[in-house]
Amino acid sequence: MTYKHVKASWYTRNDSRQIYVRSGWEANWAAYLDWLLSLGEIKGWEYEPEEFEFTEIKRGTRFYKPDFRVVNGDGSVEYHEIKGRWTQKARTQVSRFRKYYPEHKLIVVDREAYKAVVKRKNLIPKWGG
Repeated sequence: MTYKHVKASWYTRNDSRQIYVRSGWEANWAAYLDWLLSLGEIKGWEYEPEEFEFTEIKRGTRFYKPDFRVVNGDGSVEYHEIKGRWTQKARTQVSRFRKYYPEHKLIVVDREAYKAVVKRKNLIPKWGG
């Protein structure tokens, strides 16, 4: 299965707020999170609300901003990182985040994870393709 690359665009959340996302995959993930919210499976989500600093690192990749912060039904928080394509910088960010912030759960949404959600796209309002 191939996915066309869609550049950054605006996404209108279920609460009518608009956010600027960096890819079509991120826009579709936002639609998926809105759908989960409407079903009561999550309590909320935000797009890039937090930036984490790797204070021990003096050179190179020192900051990381996960794509989504998701509040689950039980109140726990997890972060979702959308990765259709890996770069060395992205690998370093994820690795350092897991090392320096082990108390935070990070879910990397790669091609396989994205494909699993694509199977339900007909159920998800505002899914873009």
